[in-house]
Amino acid sequence: MDFPLTRVNPWFSGGCDGRPRVRLCALPYAGGTAAVFKDWPAALPPGVELLTAHLPGRGDRFTEPPPATLEETAERLCEALPPSDLPTVVLGHSMGALLGYEVAARLAARGRAPNLLIAAACRPPHVPPDASGPVTEAELAATLRAERPWDTALRDEELMEAVLPALVADITAGDRYHRPRPRPLDLPLKVYIGADDDGTDWRTTLGWRACTARDCEVVVLPGGHYFLETDRAAVLTRVATDLAEAEVGA
Repeated sequence: MDFPLTRVNPWFSGGCDGRPRVRLCALPYAGGTAAVFKDWPAALPPGVELLTAHLPGRGDRFTEPPPATLEETAERLCEALPPSDLPTVVLGHSMGALLGYEVAARLAARGRAPNLLIAAACRPPHVPPDASGPVTEAELAATLRAERPWDTALRDEELMEAVLPALVADITAGDRYHRPRPRPLDLPLKVYIGADDDGTDWRTTLGWRACTARDCEVVVLPGGHYFLETDRAAVLTRVATDLAEAEVGA
């Protein structure tokens, strides 16, 4: 059953089908908006409270400058996250996975540790970023159009000019982000990787084990780097399983 997401505050929209039993906080990839998760309410089980992040520099926060660092963004997200006694799962894709780690660490420091972190399609915090990506806006635009064929905004020149600043800011913040010695979180960690993702290899993915003092499971899903978009049904089936696990283990 579908359910509407309503704006909770400038940073989050939220909603739930029925009585909330478990909370899912979803963080998008670089340049992504809350619309990345617009189809999730219809596929999530009843009782899942979905919170989707609205980041500055995009969507209805287009005129706001994005924070310069992922750490600053994570701090603001933690401050804005509504309090709750529900078992909580933080899920982030690509850049959102690094944000998710930082959010989880900050929530833990506040005595609000989530019950599970799901890091999708991303290097771990202590692995330096790959510097082989696009270096100009034109190269970035061409790369994104090839990687995100479903994103019609990228084919519109005027819209592309509008979204590029947020993309560049996100990529720059992601490239600056590096924790040589990440603090192991005292919570389970699931790492999602696309079977055909050329940008995230197995050896790198296994490095996420250093980020938790608890269990770390690597989950292989169909698709490439953007399997969150291209293979949504498989992703949501797995997310539902992990949410149920987090709820039982709470």
